[in-house]
Amino acid sequence: MKKIFTLVFAVALLLGCTSKKEETVDEKTGINLIEVSQLAEDMKKDNTVVVDARSYDEYNGWDIDGSGVEGHIPGALSVPRSAVNEKNLDAILKRKEVSSEDSIVLYGGEASELAQLMEEKGYSVSLLDGGAKAWAEAGNTLDFLQNKSMIVPVSWVKDLMEGKEVSDYDGRPVKIINAGWDETGEAHKKGHIPGSYWAHLGWVEEGPLWNRVSDEKIKAEMERMGITKDTLLLLYGKDQTPAARFGIIARYMGVEDVRLINGGLKAWEAAGYPMETEYVEPEAVEYFGADKPMNPNLIIDLPEAVEYLKDGESDLVSIRSWKEYKGETSGYDYIKARGRIKGSKWGMGGSDPWHLEDYRAMDEAHMRPYTELAQMWQGLKIDTKHNLAFYCGTGWRASEVWFYAQAMGVDTTSIYDGGWKEWSTTEETKDAYLRGEPEKLNEESFLD
Repeated sequence: MKKIFTLVFAVALLLGCTSKKEETVDEKTGINLIEVSQLAEDMKKDNTVVVDARSYDEYNGWDIDGSGVEGHIPGALSVPRSAVNEKNLDAILKRKEVSSEDSIVLYGGEASELAQLMEEKGYSVSLLDGGAKAWAEAGNTLDFLQNKSMIVPVSWVKDLMEGKEVSDYDGRPVKIINAGWDETGEAHKKGHIPGSYWAHLGWVEEGPLWNRVSDEKIKAEMERMGITKDTLLLLYGKDQTPAARFGIIARYMGVEDVRLINGGLKAWEAAGYPMETEYVEPEAVEYFGADKPMNPNLIIDLPEAVEYLKDGESDLVSIRSWKEYKGETSGYDYIKARGRIKGSKWGMGGSDPWHLEDYRAMDEAHMRPYTELAQMWQGLKIDTKHNLAFYCGTGWRASEVWFYAQAMGVDTTSIYDGGWKEWSTTEETKDAYLRGEPEKLNEESFLD
């Protein structure tokens, strides 16, 4: 009888263990599942990496699927499943400093698919049971982009256009602007977000310095395009830099609510949303709502740029390629001088004047995860408590970075409108430049 009891107990114990094992693996992939409490303990270990497989917008704090989750697990890396394939996975993880030595925990709607792909590549992976929702329901906090409403998802724009109730909207009139460099609007006619209007950057900036036009002309252009200071201005483009350039000029003039559509036209197309090709002129308004710039400090000019370099509490931050910063190239066929503004700091940029990879996600369309930007600035010794004026060649790249900084809550920011073009061609500053690789990056002084 004792032997029978022992046998029954052993079988029951074995069945219990088997059942428990089945409960702790993902049914679809067979990958291990861990509970929130276990993750909280594992995160104390140096080799534990948490990966958020949802969209960039959900990582920023947008509740796309209506689950009530607004943000990401603190410390998690953003690796959207939609942005990953077998060919680019290793490059993405290398950029985020993830190695096969790490213990990787994934969560999000398509996390199991990403985990399976990573496991096939030799990474050690598991899945968080219940994802970010379970994390929050256990009483844990979520992190999010501080001013996320400045960088809106394409899905939010589509819902707004369809008259659906959306968050972070107060009911004001809306204008959607597709911006670029094309006076005829041919680019717009090839396909755009329905209901959006074309903006040629030549209407708000002019040569030879490519600074903004006069305040009177900016006001007149806003009125011609039907924009007032009370308009919600949503901006996008095939490339986001001209959209941001138009946006900061509008914000400088006084438009109260100006936002970038995250991912621009590329994200809209990738979502499979409808497109239009008809070119429609906006209906003009009689009065913008102000006669002079309401936010003049958002754009600084040469005298202020010089003072920034002298006062010890401000910095000019170069958003240019490393070759431009070192003076190997000017970057433009219409800028002869090569080098950097003496005393300015390098804030990274991209491979050339026409790309901004360091500030964009791997798809080169969406904003790069803000946590990575903050880490990048910290490594570059850029003090976000200082007054920061971003500059580039003539203002486009700097404007996009300004939007990201504002969204991150770094609000003491502006752009130096003239940038390298103005600095290098103005008599009083053209000789105040440096060339070559700095001995100590971002420790040079204008006053030396």
